[in-house]
Amino acid sequence: MLILNTILLAGLLWRVQYFKTLALYDPLTGLPNRRLFEDRLEQAIKQARRHHNLAAVLFLDLDHFKQINDTQGHPVGDQLLCAVAQRLRGCVREVDTVARRGGDEFIVLLTDLADPQAAARVAQKIITALHEPFLIAACPLQISASLGISLCTQEKVPSQQSIANADHALYEAKQQGRGHYRFFAPAGIPKMAAAGA
Repeated sequence: MLILNTILLAGLLWRVQYFKTLALYDPLTGLPNRRLFEDRLEQAIKQARRHHNLAAVLFLDLDHFKQINDTQGHPVGDQLLCAVAQRLRGCVREVDTVARRGGDEFIVLLTDLADPQAAARVAQKIITALHEPFLIAACPLQISASLGISLCTQEKVPSQQSIANADHALYEAKQQGRGHYRFFAPAGIPKMAAAGA
């Protein structure tokens, strides 16, 4: 009876962990999903205000990813997304968060930054890393990425607004020809920086 109870308890704990993983992580890449990212962003914003430092949200979109899905097929596209996830993890510190928003959109949370240029350096590192060819199903694939950066400062900007600001900056980067990063700045304030691979 004790053995049976132990087996049942182990099965129950496994199921709880399995559903928790489904709720918080992207099933394809294993990265945190939108829900977990937003929770971590809320905490990072509170910490940035408390310790008077910066956090940053980087919104990332793969340029012309749809063409890869259309020409190479969705299985190749999925493998490429997994490879991109690995490269993104290699571009940030362990304390930072890389998440998948869905499709070919990724989002990065950088915490405890000394200045805005620290976020710019990571953005450029990501652009350079993703520009290197990927070998998927014995076929080299070349992609580029565009990024938008939103800084989380002392101002009381909600986490959802920080994400929306980074998304807006991403749109501007794409308008400039893709393969660039762009900082978000409110209307009437000059943009801080832009760069490309």
